[in-house]
Amino acid sequence: MEKVKINVKGAYGATNFGDDLLMVLFEKYFNEKFSNIDVNFEGMYDVAYPNKFLSNSKYKTLNFREDWLVYGGGTQFFSFKNEDRGFFSLLKKVILEPKRIVNKIKFIINNNSKKEIFVPNHTAFLGFGLGPFYDNKLKIEQVKKQLKNADFIGLRDEVSVNYTKEWGIKSFFGADIAFSSLFSYKFKVKNVDNVKFKKKKIGIVVRDWVWEDSGRAYYEPIMKLYKEKNPNFDFQFIVYAPFKDPEWMEKLEDEDFLYWDPNKYSIEDFLDVLNSFDGFISSRFHGAIVGALLGKPVIAIEIEPKLRILTQDIKEVMLWEKPFSLDKLKNCLNRLDYDVNYSESLELLRKRADFGLDEFIKLFNENR
Repeated sequence: MEKVKINVKGAYGATNFGDDLLMVLFEKYFNEKFSNIDVNFEGMYDVAYPNKFLSNSKYKTLNFREDWLVYGGGTQFFSFKNEDRGFFSLLKKVILEPKRIVNKIKFIINNNSKKEIFVPNHTAFLGFGLGPFYDNKLKIEQVKKQLKNADFIGLRDEVSVNYTKEWGIKSFFGADIAFSSLFSYKFKVKNVDNVKFKKKKIGIVVRDWVWEDSGRAYYEPIMKLYKEKNPNFDFQFIVYAPFKDPEWMEKLEDEDFLYWDPNKYSIEDFLDVLNSFDGFISSRFHGAIVGALLGKPVIAIEIEPKLRILTQDIKEVMLWEKPFSLDKLKNCLNRLDYDVNYSESLELLRKRADFGLDEFIKLFNENR
């Protein structure tokens, strides 16, 4: 029997630990739950490193004509309030993040020059997030059209599900694949002395934000917190996506900070380093998720709606909400529970994630 070709599309290959973790989990899913398949991962950039994390799959195989196109996690369909494509908006983005603009132009040129138009037989969305869209009616219509043509839609949160209900499109209420039974981490035993009295090591997961000013406003207070040298905390910045966050990489060039280097770390190695922290403050969605999966107290920074949504799914995760103030952040820090118990929240999310993935297996087998 000829193998079924599956192309998994996501923001892979962009040196983003969250997306690289999703890629590894999706490969594990297809390896363990499917048979007689050929899997390719389609990412954002022509880089070699993703293949080092893949065992039975390939990254960006040329002329891969899939039977199934699977959108593998993340938030790939969205539009922010002042997402303006006019001259002055573009000028602002060039001034704020010139490296990001250059990288984006290279990406568009490379993809437009190499990509052939090919329509697969089937399309699916797994562990997917939608929005926000605000009042961008054109974007909404584009997304609706893509979803209406899909064979399967598994969404990761209630807000995304509500979009599809409003649009009259059938979807399954799942969760991010990181919450599924596929995520496993062997915790290392640590020898800790004077736990009660030692300074707490807090990782600050930062990301560039150019979409709108209210989200970007966290920059100044977070830097103030770091520079104050609080006697109760040791702060260290963490960059999950160095290629996508050039502004923070430049801001931190004189600091001792941690960043995801896929040529240096394995997924497990980086999780080991993250597990050495006592807690996290995170502007990245998967920065907060990984913190919770490691059993650490987490403060999510509300730079965009999905961070607030996460705190509704995991009520033990605190929210530093807009408008950002240093006093509000300090109040959250002083309330961190280093014995936090996520078991009930994570069990519910695990069941939701597994449900969505299992439902796709049923549909896939029916269409072989």
